[in-house]
Amino acid sequence: MVLVTVIIGTAMPLADTTSMNVGRLFIARSLDSSPDETRWLTAGYSLFVAIGIPLSHRLRGFLSERALYSWATIVFMAGSVVSMLAHFMPMMMVGRALQGLSGGVLLPLSVMLVAESFPESLRNRGIGLFSVGNALAVSLGPTIGGYLVDNPGWRWTMGIHLPIGFLTLFLTHFTLENHPSQEPKRFDLVGWLLYGSSAFFFMYVTMEGERFGWHSNTLFGYAIAVLLLFFLYLSWAQFFPDPIFPLSLFRHPLFVLLTVANFLRSLSVFGRLYLLPLFLEEFYHFQSHHAGLLILTGAVAELLIPVFVGFLDFNVHFPWVAFGIGSLLIGLSSVGYLNLPAEAFSLSAVVIPQIVFGIGLAIVQVALNPLAQRTVPRPLARVAVVFQLTVMFLGGMSGTVFARHLLDNMLPAFLSGIVLSGVPYMHAPDDPERILRLAQAFSYNLAFWILGLLSIGAGFLVFVGIATGFLWKRRGKMGGMTQTE
Repeated sequence: MVLVTVIIGTAMPLADTTSMNVGRLFIARSLDSSPDETRWLTAGYSLFVAIGIPLSHRLRGFLSERALYSWATIVFMAGSVVSMLAHFMPMMMVGRALQGLSGGVLLPLSVMLVAESFPESLRNRGIGLFSVGNALAVSLGPTIGGYLVDNPGWRWTMGIHLPIGFLTLFLTHFTLENHPSQEPKRFDLVGWLLYGSSAFFFMYVTMEGERFGWHSNTLFGYAIAVLLLFFLYLSWAQFFPDPIFPLSLFRHPLFVLLTVANFLRSLSVFGRLYLLPLFLEEFYHFQSHHAGLLILTGAVAELLIPVFVGFLDFNVHFPWVAFGIGSLLIGLSSVGYLNLPAEAFSLSAVVIPQIVFGIGLAIVQVALNPLAQRTVPRPLARVAVVFQLTVMFLGGMSGTVFARHLLDNMLPAFLSGIVLSGVPYMHAPDDPERILRLAQAFSYNLAFWILGLLSIGAGFLVFVGIATGFLWKRRGKMGGMTQTE
């Protein structure tokens, strides 16, 4: 019941990371905004989740688990009400910020509750099933969001959180138990504010570069602010006894390797989840719920993973191999869209890569938490899990922004290339609408390809790390034998 409670509780913030990837045109019209401005609803939400995640690690020392879980759920529901009633973008973003900060508290707290509630013999399986539930919620977001946008209306993508929230509060009261309280540490308010401010301005610079121009003085000033705030955080963390993210984490090479691979993989996943509904709606004229149903095929594939979780041996090698294989599958599923046809819908061309994507995503999620714990000493295991969750959502924020920039920059390049070449292979070279459509399709295809290569690169890094570690161990054993002899 603890597992059921935390899966339902985290389904709200996780599904929200992708639920607004569909139906953005209707949301933009309702909020009197441009479709590009709606990126703040997805990328901005991921940013606030990443800012809220470190709060969970520290607030556990001051509140009981049940009280903290309940209050975080209540704040998330309040943010949902604000977003549901919003009629302009600033108010909508206030609600999304409340949702993101409270969702950031729920996610790592849920991981710790599963770890502390399960006996040691079942702990890894419990965390594995919880991770698959997380991946499933992310993939179901566009499906549920698309149905709600096309039927009761987009505001119910926020309103649906209210009954789920009340169910979570009910289950929290009757199923969660308070564990022995941790020794309260000083809350690193200064470090948290420096970290959150630097992350916010980083997103602002990367997202608004197209609007202001990358050469603008305004953007340059914000970029300087990002560097200054980040430098201040590093300086503060060096001298503060209990920083929000201790720098000692980065003294462990395998943890650094996992951080880089996790960021690249997350960037690829969220960028793909941003682009695919757009492609389906723009080129195949799908309604929002139709696009969501096609994305659902990946979520169904994720359900296959729990069948095997109970039979897997969670030894020291398995999580690394699983993370590498999962990242490669995610990358290959996006590379498979390089030739996705824009003129006619092909069910197999869309669904087969989506199934591969779902399997890869579930495998990675199963392996991530064990890896975060095993790449650092035991005293740093908790904060390592929190940090990797933060990296995942920072990567998600960056992936959404990066995917949009790919489209915005490649479309003019392809368009000018087609015009200059004279398009000799086209039946109607003087048809501007056809030329524009072809350039848009090329832009999407290449964007999928680039995002896929990023995840493949993450898997490649992991396997290089595995091979390097294996050779290092062999040399160590051979050296030991020589000394013994």
